[in-house]
Amino acid sequence: MIPTYGGVLSAIEKTLWKLVEEYRGVRKSLRDLVEGQERNMAQLERIGAAMEQRWGSEEESGKEENGDDMEGSEDGPGEGGTPLSASC
Repeated sequence: MIPTYGGVLSAIEKTLWKLVEEYRGVRKSLRDLVEGQERNMAQLERIGAAMEQRWGSEEESGKEENGDDMEGSEDGPGEGGTPLSASC
């Protein structure tokens, strides 16, 4: 019986080593994904800051040229006019 248990234990050990190796591979892949995500987020922040800086300077130059800040451009339908409920 002891040789049978030795064979079973050997098979279990081999399986466990394969699982450990697979776990290490998955762990490395996840670490690489996280590092890539961090790099992407940093790059997006830099792009956003550059866009904000550029658009902010364009808006400022546009305001100076036009002499207004485009007030009322966000008014929706019905604002500033007669409400629809008043016509009933």
